[in-house]
Amino acid sequence: MRLRAPVLDEAAGVLAVLIARDIADLGAPDYTLEDLRDEWRASEFDLSTDAIVVELDNGQIAGYAAVGAPGTRAAVAPECEGKGIGAHLLHWAEGRDRDLGRECHRQWIAAGNLRAQRLLSAAGYCHERSYWRMVCPLAHGTRATTMPVGCELRALDVDRDAVALHALDAASFAANPDYRPESFAAFRDEHLDAHDLDRGLSCVAVHDTTIVGFLLARRWREDAVVFVDLLAVHPRWQGRGIGGALLQAAFDRSASAGLREAQLGVASDNPRALALYERAGMSPRFRVDTYQRPVR
Repeated sequence: MRLRAPVLDEAAGVLAVLIARDIADLGAPDYTLEDLRDEWRASEFDLSTDAIVVELDNGQIAGYAAVGAPGTRAAVAPECEGKGIGAHLLHWAEGRDRDLGRECHRQWIAAGNLRAQRLLSAAGYCHERSYWRMVCPLAHGTRATTMPVGCELRALDVDRDAVALHALDAASFAANPDYRPESFAAFRDEHLDAHDLDRGLSCVAVHDTTIVGFLLARRWREDAVVFVDLLAVHPRWQGRGIGGALLQAAFDRSASAGLREAQLGVASDNPRALALYERAGMSPRFRVDTYQRPVR
């Protein structure tokens, strides 16, 4: 067994570990090859230092971990559990956090991964918060949406809107407990240049010429799913129905495009957003938890 940085042409082998982990913990894959390539191509991610694989003596990739801005994602192939691979990945991730000067270690795991929970608890980690994957079927037929006087919805223009969306994202989420500042380059990499961003399903809300809210939607073609990547409304405009209007517009467009289901993620300590999604008919399918402890 050896730990080393992955190389670009090993993406399929790493993906196999991630998919096997998803199936074991969530019941279905929740990651694609293009998702992984987007992560590896990001301008603030260095594959040689921010990711690692565990390779067995027979050449099989049995584990993978990557340290990103929100925290660490680690996965061990289910058939390779019990070999100490998770402990090796945890030790490496903590060292990388220290190299980056971070104040706390943060790990993301599926709620069903009991072995990872025990490993993190034994290492002094505490459950920080949870994230629910919310889902609902899409129905054909446009429903009326109400916008504040002077506001309207228009199509997303990535190049024209990028800077304003980055600033609005920060203003909208800065008060949330899980908010982490993100540079413009990282924001654009993760959200606006994502391989599956669908500009036709995304939209922005404007008052005069100022963007006061936006929704970025991803189209998962093979599953006929629209995934709401980001939904943000400026604090001064919250509570006026803009979030609901953006959501309904995305759902209507997605149903008209032949998609069958909508999905998104929401933090357990964001009751305003959770209530909005429940009013839109969404319900939880699975949960991902974050664990953290201070860097010693």
